[in-house]
Order: sequence, then C-alpha cells, then structure tokens
Amino acid sequence: MAEEDLIFGKNRHFFGGIEPSNMQNFTAAIEGEHVKITAQLPADTVINGQTLCTVEGAVIRRNTTDYPKDEFDGEEVAIIKTSTTFVDSETSATGTYYYAAFPFTTQGVYNRNKANRVVVNEPEPMEEFSAKSVYVSSSDTVKVEITAKLPDGVAGAVIRKSTTGYPTSETDGDALTTITADTVYTDTNVTVGTTYYYSAFPYTSTGAYNRSEANRTSVTPKKRDYLFGYDLVKSTSSPSGRVSYPDDVDNANFTPAKMNFGGSFSYGDWNFAPGEKFMPRPCMLTYAGVVDHYLNPNDYTQKAEGGASKVADTSFGGNAMMEWPKIYTKRWEEGGVYHFRCSDTPQDESWECWSNYDRLNNQIDHFYTPIYFGSNVSSKLRSISGQANMVSQNATTEINYAKANGSDWYTEVLADRLLIQDLLVMMGKSTDGQTVFGSGRSSSSNSSAVNTGTMNSRGLFWGSNNGTDGVKVFGMEHFWGNLWRRTAGWMNVNGTQKVKLTRGTKDGSTVSDYNTDGNGYKTVSGATPSGSSGGYINSMKTEGFGRIPVTASGSSSTFEADGLYYNNSGTMYAVVGGTWNNDLRCGPFYADLDRAPSNSNSSVGAALSCKPLAEGRWNI
Repeated sequence: MAEEDLIFGKNRHFFGGIEPSNMQNFTAAIEGEHVKITAQLPADTVINGQTLCTVEGAVIRRNTTDYPKDEFDGEEVAIIKTSTTFVDSETSATGTYYYAAFPFTTQGVYNRNKANRVVVNEPEPMEEFSAKSVYVSSSDTVKVEITAKLPDGVAGAVIRKSTTGYPTSETDGDALTTITADTVYTDTNVTVGTTYYYSAFPYTSTGAYNRSEANRTSVTPKKRDYLFGYDLVKSTSSPSGRVSYPDDVDNANFTPAKMNFGGSFSYGDWNFAPGEKFMPRPCMLTYAGVVDHYLNPNDYTQKAEGGASKVADTSFGGNAMMEWPKIYTKRWEEGGVYHFRCSDTPQDESWECWSNYDRLNNQIDHFYTPIYFGSNVSSKLRSISGQANMVSQNATTEINYAKANGSDWYTEVLADRLLIQDLLVMMGKSTDGQTVFGSGRSSSSNSSAVNTGTMNSRGLFWGSNNGTDGVKVFGMEHFWGNLWRRTAGWMNVNGTQKVKLTRGTKDGSTVSDYNTDGNGYKTVSGATPSGSSGGYINSMKTEGFGRIPVTASGSSSTFEADGLYYNNSGTMYAVVGGTWNNDLRCGPFYADLDRAPSNSNSSVGAALSCKPLAEGRWNI
C-alpha cells in the first residue's frame, strides 16, 4: 500500500504509527455447551530499546458463515485489554463459528492479519474432488466428468465453475450444481481448449462452508492428441499376419517399426520424440519422485540440455528411469478378434489408464519404469549404469530393497508390462517381438548375464539378432533376455491366475499393496495354464486390462512366439522376459509361472518402478 512501509516486519501507517504484531495465542474450542476462547495479546514492539508501538487490546468478532474481515464486520464478542480466557455464551456446542481477533495500539492502528483467525466446527474439505476431460467419439463431443465425494458430517456441497480462476466462495463464479451425496457429475457445457476451474464448498446444516483450496480442480477439455491401436485375429498363427491397423485409428496407414539388424532402428511412422504421444523420456528421478534432469536419449551419460548426467552415480539420490505420460487404453475381444486402442484422452467411460494410478487410487500424470535391471547399492534396489545385477534373492528381499528407495517405489508391476506389450505389438505390427525388435541376450552359447549400462548410446530402441548384445525398447535395457524379471501383481495359485493392476484398490482388488500369496487379487477365470510347460504360447485370455498367456502349444515362429513355464500346484510369483540362454523362448510375452516367491536363482532378479503420489497428496 502507498501509505505503508515494511519496517522490521511491521506495517507503518503514516496516519497512525506501527501496526501491532499478531496475537501470541488465539484459540477457540467447544467446552460444555458453549465456545471457550483463549486470547493472548501481542507484545509491544520494541526495537533497540525504543517502543515503536504499544498494544492496548484486541477486538474479537464472530460470524457463522465466514471470517470477519475487519474490526467492524460480524458480531462483536469482546474487546479485551489483557490476555484472557472466557466463554462465548452466545454460542452452542453444535454451531459453526468463525472468529477473528484484531489487536490494536494506543494510537488506534489495527492488525487485520489472517493469522488471527480460528474456526469452530467448520466442515471438513472434500474427501475427493477431481475433474477429467472425456471425448465421446460417437458424437464427436467433449465433456468434463467431476468426481465429488463428500466429507463426513456435511449436508452437501455447492460446486461452482469459472474460466478466469478458481471460485473462492459459494457465490463466486457460475453455479454448476449442488450435491447432497457422493456423485460423478457431468458438465457438458464446455468448449475444447478452454480451461475450466472448479471449486467445491462443503456445507453444514447450519450454513457453514469450507472454502479450502483443497476443494479445487481444473481441466482443459480436448478431443485427443492421438488415437492409436491395432486388431489381432486370435486364430491366425502368423505373428505379422494376425495384426492389422483398423480404419478408426490415426495409425491406419502407418508403416510399422522394425530393427534393421546390422544397422539402425527404423521407426516407420512411429518416429515420435521422447515425451511426444505415448513415447517415454529417460530421466534421473529423485527418491521423492521428482525429475532431477532428463537424459540425452542417444547418450545417457549426458543430460538432455548438455553436460554430464548422473546416470552412473551411485551417490545420486534417485534412479535412472523412463518417464511415461498418462496413457488411456481400451481392450476388448469380439468375434475372435482382440482390439487394443490407446489415447491421451479417454474416449468414453470404459477407457482406463491402469499404469497411471498411485497407491492412494489417484490418477497421476506420469509413471516410471526402469532403464536398467536392479542392482544392490547399500541394500537398495537401484537403476544405475555400470552396476552388477542383483540376483539370487527371494521376492520379499527384492521388494524390501525396492521400497527402501521410498514409499512410492516398488519392483516392476504387471500393468506396466501389459501396456508395453501392447505398444510393441502396435508399433511392430507383429506378436513376434524378437523378430521385429531383436532377440535379446538369449543365445544358448552365453554363460552369464551382462551388467547394466551396455546400451547407453543405443537410443530408445535397438536390437541385434545374434543373441548376445541384448535388446532395448522404450529406452529400457533387456526388457527380455539377459535375466528373468520378477513382476508384482501376477500370481499362479494352484492353477488359478490372479492379478492386481494397481497398488491400491482402484482395480477392484480387495487388498492394498501387492503381496506374495495373491490374497485379495482379482481372479482371471478360464485361464488355467495348460499345454507343455516350457513350450511356446499359442493362446492368451483377453481381459479389460490386457492379455494373459494360457496355453503353451505353439512354436517359435507362430502366435506370440514366446515361451511359457507353469506349475499349477502351489503359489507361484511371475517372472518374465527370459534369461541369457533361453534362445527363442525369450520375448515380451515370455512368462515363468512356476517359481515360488521364496525361489532365489542366479538367473532371476528384479527392477524398479515408481508411481509418485498425485500432486497435492502427501506420503503417509
């Protein structure tokens, strides 16, 4: 303000002197049938022995719907001249009351700071309040879906919206709706490209509102940035002949991607930059789930903006990871045809983004998969270049070492693997990943695995067909071959395949967090593994979250062209991808469902995943 100077943290009013400090203590609480108030006046302001302002007292005022704004607003409760505790007899034990104290000096200067406020019986903020854009392809329209869950003890909530900023009160902005129960409300009065700001105001039966910033969400409706997909005729055995690009997707006329063995990788029409469309970005992610710096996709030893990276630095407080965007998918089977579609925007309510949920069931903008196989660095499972692989541990030890990075870290999870499988089939237009992308380190002539970081300068995709050098897809080394990768969320319990797609219960499972026995997991019906254990997959079960292998009666050149081991007696924890000498059985679909969680082997280990909490949430 023009008439104020900030001196020693005080506002000096030219027409009255120095503003007093905030109240030293100002509280209000129900005691018996009324509100008890404790008010401790601020001390005089004394600088270098000189008294700049003398506190005379404080005006205390009350409202039932919002805080008094100044010493004239609301009902006067008291004017105190000394620190005191007293009962406001004009209140009840069930009412909601907003109090404000306004300390003043002998010169009549008031402090109106918001720090001198307290509320009794204010309603809690919304239990959940979020908004997402939904594109309805059938009508070529967009809408906003608002999920609103009321806190306990309220009568309802007013929801307002604006295009200029968040409504700050129940009368600000435009009225959208008033709810009296948990609901998913659809706002169809929206325009593509316009940002809408929504605020919810829970209220009590006595008319008190919660106006917390926690009750805010915004969204910019859009049709989509892309809509990709493929169809797969399940009965067709040819890995490339069974996959087609349908007319309803943007990639209908795309040239597929493939590795030119002995040369470079050909993206075809899938040549998107890291961070564009569904393509992930390599980065160094801190233990807190924050990107410290992005990596040069063609040389991980360098930062994207130049300079040396921390990719090989074990003292770095985090790991080398691939950052994936939010990817919505729809999967279904009809007439013997498996359909996969993906987009940055849900096309209707049936679309989901299983990889983009944190452990508290909130959607997140990014999830992270490992660049490198896991290494043991000071009893933490790390993703760092130039390290020895951590093997010969059981599942529990691997999990504990992964979680030692922080609450949002775990070993690799099924939902991410299923998504990457579908993206590889889509890009390569084939279910034979070894033929399209590379055999991986898989030759029977190999005697051991290689350590991490051998493909730092190979780009996001690279492979060989010599069975020795390895394969790299979506920036990740050895997605198949080299070593088995233990994967959370996938169990074979006495022949019943059980899955968990999210660490929380968003997927419909009944247990929070993954486990090693499958209790609380979702049961996949009609998926008892059969055929010849150690044979090649020729049949997979379609679910809304992806395809699960069932029968191993194929060959290295037909159907999925990858192997399947199983044991239908006991509790088995999935390992995937294959190891250094598994030959043609290796690949993106290769699965071993015959190892107990207690199994430890020099060919088996794990790698990291990270799903940081949604913005505005906190670790618990």
